[in-house]
Amino acid sequence: MKHILQLLFCCYLLYLAPTPANSQTQDAQLKQLKALLQNLQQKQGYQKDTAYINTINEISFLYADRFPDSALLMLNGLPEQSRAIKFGKGEINSYKILGNAWQTKGDFNKALEFYTLALNIAEKNDESRVVPGILGNIGLVYLNQGNYAMALQKFYASLAAAEAVNDQLVIRSSFNNIGTIHFYQGKMEEAEKAYQKTLQISRDISDTTGMITAYNNLGEVNLEQKDPVKAMQNLSLALEMASKKNLPYMLVAINNSLGDTYLRLDSLEKSAAYFKTALLLARNMGNARATCKALIGIAKVESKQGLLPAALISAQEALQKASEMGQAQLLRDANEVVAAIYEKMGMGNEAIKFYKQYKVYADSLVSIESERAAAIYKAEYEFAKKEAAFQRKTLQQGWLMFSALAGVLSLLIIIWIISRSRKRLSLTYKDLQNKNEIIEGQKIKAEETLFQLKAAQSQLIQSEKMASLGELTAGIAHEIQNPLNFVNNFSEVSTELIEEMNNEINKGNIEEAKEIASDLKQNMAKINHHGKRAGDIVKGMLQHSRSSSGTKEPTDINALADEYLRLAYHGLRAKDKLFNATMKTDFDESLSADEAGIGHINIIPQDIGRVILNLITNAFYVVDEKKKSGIENYEPTVLVSTKRLAEKVLISVQDNGKGIPQKILDKIFQPFFTTKPTGQGTGLGLSLSYDIVKAHGGELKVETKEGEGSEFIISLPVNT
Repeated sequence: MKHILQLLFCCYLLYLAPTPANSQTQDAQLKQLKALLQNLQQKQGYQKDTAYINTINEISFLYADRFPDSALLMLNGLPEQSRAIKFGKGEINSYKILGNAWQTKGDFNKALEFYTLALNIAEKNDESRVVPGILGNIGLVYLNQGNYAMALQKFYASLAAAEAVNDQLVIRSSFNNIGTIHFYQGKMEEAEKAYQKTLQISRDISDTTGMITAYNNLGEVNLEQKDPVKAMQNLSLALEMASKKNLPYMLVAINNSLGDTYLRLDSLEKSAAYFKTALLLARNMGNARATCKALIGIAKVESKQGLLPAALISAQEALQKASEMGQAQLLRDANEVVAAIYEKMGMGNEAIKFYKQYKVYADSLVSIESERAAAIYKAEYEFAKKEAAFQRKTLQQGWLMFSALAGVLSLLIIIWIISRSRKRLSLTYKDLQNKNEIIEGQKIKAEETLFQLKAAQSQLIQSEKMASLGELTAGIAHEIQNPLNFVNNFSEVSTELIEEMNNEINKGNIEEAKEIASDLKQNMAKINHHGKRAGDIVKGMLQHSRSSSGTKEPTDINALADEYLRLAYHGLRAKDKLFNATMKTDFDESLSADEAGIGHINIIPQDIGRVILNLITNAFYVVDEKKKSGIENYEPTVLVSTKRLAEKVLISVQDNGKGIPQKILDKIFQPFFTTKPTGQGTGLGLSLSYDIVKAHGGELKVETKEGEGSEFIISLPVNT
């Protein structure tokens, strides 16, 4: 697989503002910046205020990778305004962000034009802190265009400039980009070393984005090294971190990488799912490069599945986008997959035409010039470092000679002190080496243990999801029996009516036959009604068992809660025929859907459904346990209610069980904590529910009174 991640990451090499931790943080930051912008626009002559220009730049920086067209619109005329008031930093930042936006859109010539303007002004104004990042971005443009020689020159120049000002973030990015060149040249050992260096620096500076980038790229190298197990380990770490931080521009690249991994393992359904997720994310972001990459992957999967017409459509769309961008690597890959599809379709002439184009781009990328450039620029970089070290050493020697002129005796004393110090340092160094070896061994063991724990945690989480599915399946099996019984009964009755109607017709009793036909029509309507009911139940089961797409959609929360209440009840009845409890509902009618869908709230229904199912199942469990304790005149009751407030919606699950003891109340949302007997609970249901509600921007809390019962309240924002 050819890298896209480092290209997506280009917008984050610039240092206008700190990189947001995740999309939610970005949205909060945007909200604050827009409020500040409105305040600034109230002032007279605000266009000449440097604070106004900085605020526009910061908003545009956050838009550049997700909404590039909006960024371009906001920046229109801003560099000229900055120049008019002699605000050099504002002008540099405006040109840099314009380069980011055009790079995201795939117009590399325009991106290069604006980056070059930013670089010229920065060098003229002696802005040494921003020069390394701009050089790195210019290198990425050349990389996109397939000009590896120029890309390497800029990456090594960026690395040297960053080391001069000790900019660790750009140093890390430079090593990552140099590793990418090695990857494209097929030098996997060199690429792996560069990516490991990227990972180490990212850890040292606690840069999560850099670690995700490194893990993803290392996974791709492992795949080329025929080590899919190690590749999946690195890609899984990247996916876990990117999902936790909610970084869409990273998730799109990782999904493309996983799609290619499963494609090589011939797991076509999984491969297609990852590529389609990447395509959806890329199109939502307006990222042309990632969209093209995902389309190429989908075309390969469809080709392997034998869906050649669909594969050709995907491949041709990818080729069109690659041609519009002029992106050399994607042009090579798109031409190759189009040619392969035409060959499978038996269209030899068309296949040869596109194979020729593939060969042209492949030869242009793998050239002797780029190989030579890699060696030259690396040698120049290493020589510059050695030359600097030699100059420092020469200066030290000059100082020693000057000191020697002060007196031979002083020199001898110094030599003696140095000799003794060296012996001590030698012993200390050996001791430190031994300790480092011990620490390194402990670190490796700790990392192995952590990996095993994460694997165990993933298995437990899957077990909890399967337990939830089991509860639902049992309820559905019971629930679906009712409409099926109606269908069977009315079918039998209808058969008898048809026989009676035939007899009456034979006898000439037309009016009697018409009455029977009327009854028969009613039976058919009932069969149709209950058949659709059974179909709706099966559809609901499929939606629940299907992995969440992560896409929010307008949902009738009352219908969702009512459905899962009945399914939870019948699920427990299926397992325990003696189980019985009173179900009550109190739904806010304003949350129910009308014909236009007014009243719906935007949620991921599969995820919130799992939360509601967990809470209701737990409520039935505690009231059943209280009933089994032998309390007289006790009626087990579970109440599910909804309520709309000004800014949020409340979903409540209330029981009249024994309540939760105060001493364990703080632990109930902790992973693996359970009050159920061994084997009856994983301790993950409430923990997963808590995380799902948090991911929706909501809150899950509990109110309880020992001996009287508990109430779990889900609070979701209206505008999610």
